[in-house]
Amino acid sequence: MIMNIRRSMMVLTALSASMIAITGAQAADQAQATAAQGADDAGAAGVGDIVVTAQKRSESLQKVPLAITAVTAADLDRSGIRDLQGIVSSVPNLNLGAQLGMAKIALRGIGLENISSGAEGSIAFHMNGVFLSRTITALASFYDVQQVEVLRGPQGTLYGRNATGGAVNITTRTPTEELTGYFNLTGGNYSRLTAEGAVSGAIVPGVLAARLAFQTQNHDGYGRNIVTGNGIDDLNSRAVRGSLLFTPGDRVTINIVADYFHERDHAGGYHVTGAGGFDLAGNPIVPFGVAQGGTFAPRLRDISNTTDPTNYAQFWGVSGKISYDLTDDIQLSSLTAYRKTDNETFTDLDGTELYLTKQIQFEHARQFSEELQLSGKADRLNWLIGGFYFHEKTNGTQADPFNPARTIFFGPDQISSGYLGAGFIKTDALALFGQASYAIVDNLRLTLGARYSSEKKTDHDEFAFDIFTPYNGQLSVPQFVLDRSKRFKSFTPRIALDYQATPDVLLYASWSKGFKAGTYSLGSLTPPVDPEKVDAYEAGVKSSLFDRRLRLNLAGFYYDYKDLQIGKVTGTGSATLVLENAGTARIYGLEAELKAQISPAFDIDANASWLHARFTRYCSADPARPALGGDPGCGAGELNLKGNSLSQAPDFTAYFGAQYHVPSRLGEFTLRGEVAWRDRVYFTPFNLKYVSQAANAKVNAFLNWAADDGHWTGSLFVKNLTNKTVVGNALVSSSVVGFPLNGYLEDPRTYGLTLGYKF
Repeated sequence: MIMNIRRSMMVLTALSASMIAITGAQAADQAQATAAQGADDAGAAGVGDIVVTAQKRSESLQKVPLAITAVTAADLDRSGIRDLQGIVSSVPNLNLGAQLGMAKIALRGIGLENISSGAEGSIAFHMNGVFLSRTITALASFYDVQQVEVLRGPQGTLYGRNATGGAVNITTRTPTEELTGYFNLTGGNYSRLTAEGAVSGAIVPGVLAARLAFQTQNHDGYGRNIVTGNGIDDLNSRAVRGSLLFTPGDRVTINIVADYFHERDHAGGYHVTGAGGFDLAGNPIVPFGVAQGGTFAPRLRDISNTTDPTNYAQFWGVSGKISYDLTDDIQLSSLTAYRKTDNETFTDLDGTELYLTKQIQFEHARQFSEELQLSGKADRLNWLIGGFYFHEKTNGTQADPFNPARTIFFGPDQISSGYLGAGFIKTDALALFGQASYAIVDNLRLTLGARYSSEKKTDHDEFAFDIFTPYNGQLSVPQFVLDRSKRFKSFTPRIALDYQATPDVLLYASWSKGFKAGTYSLGSLTPPVDPEKVDAYEAGVKSSLFDRRLRLNLAGFYYDYKDLQIGKVTGTGSATLVLENAGTARIYGLEAELKAQISPAFDIDANASWLHARFTRYCSADPARPALGGDPGCGAGELNLKGNSLSQAPDFTAYFGAQYHVPSRLGEFTLRGEVAWRDRVYFTPFNLKYVSQAANAKVNAFLNWAADDGHWTGSLFVKNLTNKTVVGNALVSSSVVGFPLNGYLEDPRTYGLTLGYKF
């Protein structure tokens, strides 16, 4: 393993040296980038620059000593991207799965392993600087977006909310003084109809400007419930956002943003992908629904349920940012936000037309955050200090009414109240953070950062298991109630060094620590898990070569990851997920991102990653395979998972996109193609092939058009051209339903036409 790390670092060093030599010979002929906020101009001047705000100040992407990918508004438009799933292939080592309305985001193998109510991911998700705690918000669609920035590695010395794995930052378009706007309409297969638009302009010229944006999305189901005949995995959502930009003086800026999102459809139901249980003798168990005469849907995209799944999500929020220039070089800012999120899902667990077991999950959350920042700059110094307060209360419920006569073989032949796990988790977090970068000599910069976090988790747990009371739409009365709380504290520093070897080559290296507070498994009555901790080492090169016609960025990393919070289905609930701490894991790998202008008419973009994410110490029992266990070094009934891959951590990923521009009398046509390949993805630490997605490739194609007058645009598109059926996430359900494999599917082949007008 050590040899692999050394070999990886040697490759990275050799590539770095080669690029320094090339650029050193060309440095006299290369021009500095011209920053273009949120746009990536691939014109005759070469690959354009991108301005990012990853370090809380506007600067060129190529000058930021971090592994960061920026997806601009132009990138989103050309590839028809309207959600987080759409950018996965554009970002090395980014993976996304969905389950019960939750986004399981992972970067470099660090992600969300907890799907119970109140879970918080290891990847911080921000909208206009506001941390969004509930992962359902990450599954909502993008609209009127200026840029998406994905930062890999621990984040905390510049951000209010700590993140062990990275951050996803979405910036929406701000109000403009001039009257501007656009309207896009998309139609396609599955009766797809999407409308999106915005209008912006001055209310009081020079003082107050406003912007209003909206989006509606509809499409029919990608599959159907063969019992009811109705479509499932459809979409019906509405969203609106309003923003005000108030500039009462030369030194003061006030930006207020309010948004609302609503979705109600029949998406999110479990698709049964097979059987996953074994008895004490090691023989396969037939899921109870099939054993008692029920049937699974013959086509994976369909389901066979007595009732249709339902999915409801509604959230809204308001934020206000006040920025005040104390001097020309020192700024004070305050970002205050409040959000309310409600999410409810209903699905079948046994996967057959028999009414055996259902799952109902609610999550109702309220959050408030306040972030203060004081930042400044001097001749050789950039600095920022900040304070952050976060409060959230999440009420959660998981209820599994079931028929005990058919599932545990006693009791009346009726649907009972069954299992109930409920309560609330309250989070109160305080943090102080700061970072300073100092140019020791010309072109050599040292960065020091630190963060102190103090986080209190308060848990109110309710538990019931009632097989005698008939289910009539009412939840069980809690039989056990438990109240407890615990505080978690951590100090996490960061050290980085970067060197501008030539005007177009940046070398950097860093070490940082990450921390994720411990938490409770809501409704399980189990003790809290310990905090996650990570030591992260990273080195990289950012370069612009060949007269700025090639942008090539490389990064290598090594993580020591401790006390991972892993969830697994266990207990009496039909899909009760309980957290436990894995011992340690080691993660290392390489990433490459490339963008090149081959000619004024032809350009390409690509990325590739290699990831080695393995447990180095972890013993755990598999409830679906009770005959196994007792491995050396582990407890009774436990498997030794040392050497197994982390969930959502494929060893290799690759992406290639190319586009060719054809000017004409009708405007410019652009033919674009994309291929994304992903290695096998395991969904649990047990690394079972039947609970994974095999390696697969997806192909997208586009014919985009832009009129010469700058007003009209159009796009013919087809995504997932070969109609691959890809499982995005899966789990083995519990013994109560005979261990069926329940999963979620990514989109099938979709195609359509988008027409747009902007002014």
